[in-house]
Amino acid sequence: MNIKSLLLGSAAALAAVSGAQAADAIVAAEPEPMEYVRVCDAFGTGYFYIPGTETCLKIGGYVRFQADGRSDFAVANPNGGAFVQDGGYRTNTRGQLRVEAKSDTELGTLGSRITLRANTNTDDDFYLEDTYLELGGLRVGYFYNYFDNGLPGETVLSDGGPIAGASYVGGNTLNNSIRYTFDGGAFQAYVQADAFNSELGWKTSENDGDDDLGVNGLIAGKLGGVAIDLFGAYDFDYEEAVIASTLTAELGPGTLGVFGVYSFGPSRYWDFSEWSVGAEYAIKVTDKFSITPGAQYWDNIVYSAGDYNGGDAWRVGVTADYAITTNLSAKATVNYTDVDTGIDSDDRWDGFFRLQRSF
Repeated sequence: MNIKSLLLGSAAALAAVSGAQAADAIVAAEPEPMEYVRVCDAFGTGYFYIPGTETCLKIGGYVRFQADGRSDFAVANPNGGAFVQDGGYRTNTRGQLRVEAKSDTELGTLGSRITLRANTNTDDDFYLEDTYLELGGLRVGYFYNYFDNGLPGETVLSDGGPIAGASYVGGNTLNNSIRYTFDGGAFQAYVQADAFNSELGWKTSENDGDDDLGVNGLIAGKLGGVAIDLFGAYDFDYEEAVIASTLTAELGPGTLGVFGVYSFGPSRYWDFSEWSVGAEYAIKVTDKFSITPGAQYWDNIVYSAGDYNGGDAWRVGVTADYAITTNLSAKATVNYTDVDTGIDSDDRWDGFFRLQRSF
């Protein structure tokens, strides 16, 4: 066998083996196309499409550390006993997570919100804050009413009174409710029904002494740098009404805010005083730093025999806000409150320092 024949034979053998291997080769499947998360800008910043759907999702929240302090306080209650607060300090860390989902439908925007919150200085695990669903102008769920809106400072109290723990039937700002809102841009209005037994469970024939129902409404308008609203509510059990209004106006280097409320009688919307008025002025010192002095007055703060019976209180203070960096802010406030129940009087200092990282 010559060299030529040997080379031809080897080449033929290699070709046969290669052909056999090619016949048995495993061909890799084409990869499935990957669907990347897409930004959804139809409902504002922070939303993204849930892959494979037309629903837009937004995840946000904050982590907050706060240290509170207050002085001793004790004032006699004309109805007997006394309102007493020991001075001291406390610390708290709070976590809040909020998930919002929105999509367009033939009936308008379909939206929902879930808010989970927990604090370290309470026994509660994570619990629900404002959580609801809405379609167009209709909202149904667990959400806050008007008295929790407030002004941005920490001196004027739109959801409380000068004496902590002295609310007899009021202070119900978070309830299971139904609201319908008309939004005309510069003009808004809504009507809302509230169920005050949100934490009481079943409404049965054995506890049918109260209907636990209320109704409220609001009209609001904005023109340039001025915004004003008028709120009214009625508690069917106590058969009492309350009206309130908030005005804000851009004025000079800051924004003026005024809050006023008049209660025809104690109700679960408001029972801290017959009437109250407060004002603050938020001054924007720099792009990062603002300072907000404020003051408030309450008249007829004593509650007895189902009505307001004398006493008054006033409060002054200042709040400072500083944006440390993007999504990290600090807030500090100090306030002085003077209370006179008609038979006794006392005063107190209170304040807090807060760090908050939002996302």
